[in-house]
Amino acid sequence: MKTSVVMSTYNGEKYITEQLDSLHTQSQLADEVIIADDCSTDHTVEIVRRYINQNNLNNWKVIVNQHNKGWRRNFMEAMWSASGDLVFPCDQDDIWRNDKIKIMTQLMDKNPQIKLLTSNYCEFFEDGKERIDPWKNNKELKQVPLKDNYLLVNSPGCTYCVRKELLVLSKNYWQPDYPHDALLWRMGLMSNGVYTFTDDLIKWRNHKKSAFAKESKKLKSVSAKKSWIKISADFNNKTMREFIKKDVNSNTTHQDSVLDKNSEWLAKRKQFYDTSNPIKGIQLLKYIKCYPRLRQYLGDWYLIYLKK
Repeated sequence: MKTSVVMSTYNGEKYITEQLDSLHTQSQLADEVIIADDCSTDHTVEIVRRYINQNNLNNWKVIVNQHNKGWRRNFMEAMWSASGDLVFPCDQDDIWRNDKIKIMTQLMDKNPQIKLLTSNYCEFFEDGKERIDPWKNNKELKQVPLKDNYLLVNSPGCTYCVRKELLVLSKNYWQPDYPHDALLWRMGLMSNGVYTFTDDLIKWRNHKKSAFAKESKKLKSVSAKKSWIKISADFNNKTMREFIKKDVNSNTTHQDSVLDKNSEWLAKRKQFYDTSNPIKGIQLLKYIKCYPRLRQYLGDWYLIYLKK
């Protein structure tokens, strides 16, 4: 199967060479590497082009956007442009283990039921600390089941290997507010096609200027949480219902039940934020399994009553 690596870049000059090196030294090289730059104002594009020329990487190409698309659109459109049967999203500031492409390609080849394959990651911090997440690192292939908290994306997109068929379907459902990894993860779960290999195949850099860090910080306010609830309700009630109706070729009783629970949960959660009525907050306990994490239920109370 042909493999494509797709990297989205923006002002990544500080770390990008390490990532380029980790792609260039893979034990099984990608058939195609697409680097989509979203109007960087530093030397990112210059560094990438020099790297490609110095290493004669004829199957690597750089796309420089004419205007800033934002990381969501930039990633999604770059992935859609890939020609590979398997597509690997890639961040500009991580470091891939040199057998990542080989291991994931072999697993996808042997298991055609997999639509989205993820792995563990070794998260490393600026102070030198490391931790492996999100599963025990026992080097096993296992299916990720669809649960009531399906809106939780357990694995970051930089760990993904996506089958082309799922990526093509995503064109019908993507909206500008949807991150590529969240959309593909949830579509994969609803079609029983998400699997993980519990080995840390990448080093995932945790730093304060990353897109992930910035997004996480923004969510810690009442207005941002209300916005998230609205986007998630639209996603749950419209996007996912349409997806399972049109493109999930199996009995969807379980999927429908999960969507119904999340619809009720998000509606109740909106009422809690809109009214600050503690009774509404207590009623949310009925939907505690829909919360991505238990602490987020407590976080609702904190945001509504305690945060200034």
